[in-house]
Amino acid sequence: MSSKSGNVVNNAEPRANGIAFQGSIYGTAIPIAYGRARMPGNLIWYGDFRSIAHTTSQDVGGKGGGGNTVVSTTYTYTASFCFGLCEGPIVGIDGIWSNKEYKADPANLSEVVTPSAAWNEPHIVSGSHQVTVAHGAQWTSHISCVAIDGDVTTPLTLGTDFVVDAGTYYFATEFSNIQVQISYNYNAINSSSSVVTVFNGASDQGQWTYLVTNHPEQALNYPGIAYAASMDWQLGSGTALPNLNFDVIGQLSFDAANGIYDAHPKDVIIDLLTNTRYGLGFPVANLGDWTQYHRYCTASGLFLSPVYAAQEETSAIIARLMKLTNSEVYFSEGVLKVTPLGDALVTGNGVTFTPNLTPVYELTEDDFIVSGLEDPVTVTRKPSVDVYNHVKVEFLNASNQFNTEVAEAKDMVSIDLFGLRSMDSIKFHEIKSTAVARMVAQNILQRMQYVRNTYGFKLGWRHCLLEPTDLVTLTDAGTGLDKTPVRILSIEEDEIGLLTVEAEDVPFGVFSTATYPHQAVGGYVADFNKPSGAINTPVVFDAPIELTPGLREIWVAVSGGENYGGCQVWLSSDGTNYKRIGEIVSPARHGFLTDPMASGTDPDTTSTCKVDLSESGGTFTSGTIADADNRATLAWVDGEFIAYSTATLTDSHQYTLDGYLRRGLYGTPIKAHPSQSRFVRCDGTIFRYAYDPALVGKTVYMKFPAFNQFGGGGQSLADAAEYAFVVGGSAA
Repeated sequence: MSSKSGNVVNNAEPRANGIAFQGSIYGTAIPIAYGRARMPGNLIWYGDFRSIAHTTSQDVGGKGGGGNTVVSTTYTYTASFCFGLCEGPIVGIDGIWSNKEYKADPANLSEVVTPSAAWNEPHIVSGSHQVTVAHGAQWTSHISCVAIDGDVTTPLTLGTDFVVDAGTYYFATEFSNIQVQISYNYNAINSSSSVVTVFNGASDQGQWTYLVTNHPEQALNYPGIAYAASMDWQLGSGTALPNLNFDVIGQLSFDAANGIYDAHPKDVIIDLLTNTRYGLGFPVANLGDWTQYHRYCTASGLFLSPVYAAQEETSAIIARLMKLTNSEVYFSEGVLKVTPLGDALVTGNGVTFTPNLTPVYELTEDDFIVSGLEDPVTVTRKPSVDVYNHVKVEFLNASNQFNTEVAEAKDMVSIDLFGLRSMDSIKFHEIKSTAVARMVAQNILQRMQYVRNTYGFKLGWRHCLLEPTDLVTLTDAGTGLDKTPVRILSIEEDEIGLLTVEAEDVPFGVFSTATYPHQAVGGYVADFNKPSGAINTPVVFDAPIELTPGLREIWVAVSGGENYGGCQVWLSSDGTNYKRIGEIVSPARHGFLTDPMASGTDPDTTSTCKVDLSESGGTFTSGTIADADNRATLAWVDGEFIAYSTATLTDSHQYTLDGYLRRGLYGTPIKAHPSQSRFVRCDGTIFRYAYDPALVGKTVYMKFPAFNQFGGGGQSLADAAEYAFVVGGSAA
């Protein structure tokens, strides 16, 4: 078999040599993540950036030989990496955000590959007598191979002239330095996601097997650091890693097995104080009895998920956690103690908290130490202008993809009396639960509204056993105090043993938070992976050659359902081996005739064309007679091209085209069209494909795998329906 040889035109896009990634900081602090957090990660290893050539060829030009062969080469890329997350050990990673897409299972992020084919891929058989095709790593089966020697094209036989093994072709010695064209099937690269391996940060965790195998000199086990690793992450045609964030279930989750991923504040504080790797080095022996604090937080459901990613004083961290948990911390009798301020019995999570509301002393005028004319007890009242009646707490809602939300607490009585006095929003990103955020906001509001007075007095050494947070009562005729309960805030001792005490109001019932029903604020979260669904039945027809000078084109009208965002266009000459020829991102306006359309003349001022565009959701606007004459309103009706001047809306997506119609445009026959005949508005949404004139009279096959509005949720090529079309024949 032979044919006259033409020219080979090579079109190759530039090949990239590196990758862009979201960030890698040397020497940065390793975050400590308690509970649950959304973390970006820090790149700690990257390598094996690979470019994969994708070569297709198409014969174009004259019949009987002498045409050109256009060889096009594009590239997709892969890379491997490790992202450091935080101190370990963690429970694991619950999901990953890749740009806007959330993938719930990081161990199963790969998608089904798409079968494809490469046709007439040109190669020169080198002195080693072997050739590896462009898609060698994805090669699945052989189609054909021909040798080209001048004007002679000779088919080669598998097993006699060559053998093939996983994408590498081994030729007999007589084919040395001969040009060959190879056609084969392969699995197309999936550019949207890859598999991630999670290392939880145990001190004895192993090395990543990929590094051990491919880069043993770089294979570290990163003891104590939780990280995520991926081999051959598929980047598609771009060279940038997606913006990755990780849903980390970190240290000290209270009850991860039952869905309580947040940590207990007591466990967080003790770990920060005593951890040998990153803690303060506080002696365990100097920790007091924190049983009441543990019970209060557990029963109240006060669980938090703080992340510490920068250097910060431990005292500031603890003070913040105390404010969040309605408690006070102090050092007394050589140990660190914590007292919850809650003043009501609370039961929850299998634990009951019972507050101690018994005053340890009843202080009277006989107990106060007074010098000269000073008052036994001084009272300072917070001015009303500093008392807010509206508190806002900003937090990260884990149930809403860690988006920022605000919980509010208002004192309506105070607002009615004094007007709205809003406090600046308090940023408490340690909170990941709406219920906890509302409880914290209510606690802050109640303490601000009802704890207004502070008291100062002096006591003798016989009261040296008093501690901060102790409850006492005050009786002083001069200030009108009569067994008024107060809570001690601080005690200072001078050189002669005199105790200077500061206390505050403690109206019972103020330090407990009532639970009010609230509507959940879930917010809107787009489902980027929502299935697109299949396309509507497309309309495929031949374009008028007057509109495609020098070319012959197939025109295709495609639309879809409510989740449709576009589709790929794949073409095959045999219904088995497909190649991608384009992409459609805008739905065409197409539908059906609702009534028969009579034959007529050109121009036609008596016939009507009644159209239903509901399938595609299309709409029309009227034109003018000049628009019809200039083909500005061009449409295709069952093989006839027409143009219209007037479009009248008769029902939802239904129109009557009449008044002035141009019929039989571009040499198409003017004929009668029955009801349900296909209709297409020919505009910029039509997909156009220029084909080799040699295809006229032959059948081609097309598939349209659809994707949603975000480019995700796509069909596989195997799942997409196949549509046959006779080039130069009737519409499909």
